[in-house]
Amino acid sequence: MSAALAPASLVPQKPGGSSTPIRVLFCCDPGYFQHMAATLVSLLEHNRAHAVEIHLITSRRDAAREQMLAATIESFANARLVVHGFEWAQDARWHTSHHITRDTYIRLFAADVLPAPIDRILYLDADLLVLADLGPLWEVELGDNILAAVPDPFGQDRRGALGLSSQAPYVNGGVLLLNLARWRSMAALERLSAYIEQMGDRLEYHDQDAVNALFAEEIKIIDYRWNVQTRLWRLPRGETPSDPEAVERSMRNPGILHFTTVRKPWLWVMPTPHKDLYWQYLRRTPWRDAAPADRRASKLFQRAVNYACYALRLNYTWERILRRTTLGRILVRLQGLMRTAKP
Repeated sequence: MSAALAPASLVPQKPGGSSTPIRVLFCCDPGYFQHMAATLVSLLEHNRAHAVEIHLITSRRDAAREQMLAATIESFANARLVVHGFEWAQDARWHTSHHITRDTYIRLFAADVLPAPIDRILYLDADLLVLADLGPLWEVELGDNILAAVPDPFGQDRRGALGLSSQAPYVNGGVLLLNLARWRSMAALERLSAYIEQMGDRLEYHDQDAVNALFAEEIKIIDYRWNVQTRLWRLPRGETPSDPEAVERSMRNPGILHFTTVRKPWLWVMPTPHKDLYWQYLRRTPWRDAAPADRRASKLFQRAVNYACYALRLNYTWERILRRTTLGRILVRLQGLMRTAKP
């Protein structure tokens, strides 16, 4: 894919939006608040015409960093932040992986945590940027659908693994317009909990797999521009997204830019399309002086490998080489032996 970002997509929209508040939900721990702050600035800069009510559900309270989030939105008179604490039940042992913690499942509890009068909310991952007026997305008619979302152009092969038909949708979980009224009435959380416990590590994409498997017939599909994955700008050789024409149109005018995969813009060792936009928005937050993560001499080799794989369009990173290849496993073993041999 070669589409470029349209410059106009970075310009704040003109006034004239809906008088109904846009309610937005984030679910993350304090380690992600810095990235959420960049998301917030991009969101509020492009939605000055709307009142925006921001809800954060977190399993670990951090007063200092919550105050930094509050300071992030101070200059936007149209926004307010509400933080909700969340406590995991001790018997909740859901499948996690090397970079996915169980907190990724917190969004499934939104209908229980948020006040009952809130009947719809727009869930956003904290690793994305909003580049357009969200009014059209917020006003999508949900009907009896439990949510609206964008098809994942790289997840369609999950349908077979989840027992879905080849015509069933498979959506990305990073942007979800949730029908909380419907979620509550059909006991969605209880159904998801049972399914997640039953499937265990067969859920490669965790709660995203679970939501798709259980509610495929109750998901409204929305335009790709509302969840454009940055990996599209530099695809590995031989990799093609589903529906390439629609995907390429969305890349020319993205409403939401999503930094999926391990190539996050705050990682010094990772080449990431549109990384500069993340730092542009972060500089307008209390984290303005933050440095790229892991920027040190010991990471130079890892950075070089990642950038070389990216330039050659190989579907590898240094971490993936260590986990997935014979050479990587040998290197990991050697590192362990060297640590053991040290006096």
